[in-house]
Amino acid sequence: MKALKRTICALLVLLMVAVMQPISFAQSVQARLQFDENGDFTILHLTDWHCSYPLPATHRQLVMESLAAAEPDLVVLGGDLSEAANEDQPAAIKEICEIFMQAKIPFVITFGNHDYMHGYSIDEMFAFYKEYGGTYFIGTDEDPDLFGCGTCSLPVYSHDGSRVAYSIYCFDSGCEVKGKGYESVHPEQIAWYQSKAEALKAENGGAYVPAVVFQHIIVQEIYDKLFPVAKDYNAGVRNYDGISYNLVPIPNLSNIKDGYIFEKPCPGYYNYGQLDAMSENGDVRAILCGHDHYNSFTVEIDGVDIVNTPSVKPHILLRKINWGSRVITLREDGSYESKVLMTCELAEQEGSQLVAVGAVSRIELFIVKIWKVFADASLIFWKALTKRVYGF
Repeated sequence: MKALKRTICALLVLLMVAVMQPISFAQSVQARLQFDENGDFTILHLTDWHCSYPLPATHRQLVMESLAAAEPDLVVLGGDLSEAANEDQPAAIKEICEIFMQAKIPFVITFGNHDYMHGYSIDEMFAFYKEYGGTYFIGTDEDPDLFGCGTCSLPVYSHDGSRVAYSIYCFDSGCEVKGKGYESVHPEQIAWYQSKAEALKAENGGAYVPAVVFQHIIVQEIYDKLFPVAKDYNAGVRNYDGISYNLVPIPNLSNIKDGYIFEKPCPGYYNYGQLDAMSENGDVRAILCGHDHYNSFTVEIDGVDIVNTPSVKPHILLRKINWGSRVITLREDGSYESKVLMTCELAEQEGSQLVAVGAVSRIELFIVKIWKVFADASLIFWKALTKRVYGF
């Protein structure tokens, strides 16, 4: 009888383990990113919230409707999120993280310059995201010796899980260079990327694995494509590490593949060769940035798309064309696509509450729609004109 009881107890224990095992397994593989059966993987890039605490209804509603529209497999927070008072930062970050935990969507962050300005070290800020993001926050500080915090790589596996089909690199591009401008991705981070790319190449039969890069501050080479070099430095000229550019009335729009530019980009002051390294390898399809709130363009430089995602923070009237987020679709064949989810277009969808929470009015929607038609039509003329005038 005792033996029978022991046997029954043992079977019950085994049964409990068997029942609990799938739950444990699901949690352990939650961070495993993988292409779907169609060979697609979707990323939602939400950047430059610059929000107060508690989180304004406008920000929350835009993020929620962007998530619903994109149905992403991953969210990348592009930095400069909370502008709450220093003492409210932990609570503000918790409130942001809860959105993605409730939506059950993995997310990471690439810190922006404003994230350095809240009375906490950037490592402490990262710790808040880890604590409040739970298992859905999948960012890591892969090498603590690197500049900044949160630089990491995320492999995306093929639909059958047999190989790494894409790599997502996240960089901390820092804060400011005192008296000069903004920081850049540093040499040790570039060396780290090269090492990761080579390791993936070795595992991939000698071929580089396609990749996309996320960071807050745009690369300096964007000026080579948009503005002419000046002979000397004077008022009205912007200088970057010894190279000066004329801030002409409008940039060379002929070099913009798509999107809009409503402000001059603000890249890092020093150029440590990030774009050169990635272009030489040929693995990086796009470097996606935030920082410049009113821009949503794509510019190809040396085989790499430089992509600016607009701000989540509401803009003034006519700049509401560039208010929203960006959806990036990676393809298992190594290609990618991206598009801006414009707030004004989301607000016109059935069931949208963006007007109800005060994000945008019906009158604004009408004005911006007319403005967009005009901007799209006139862009053809301005592209032709700037190509002829600037000649580069």
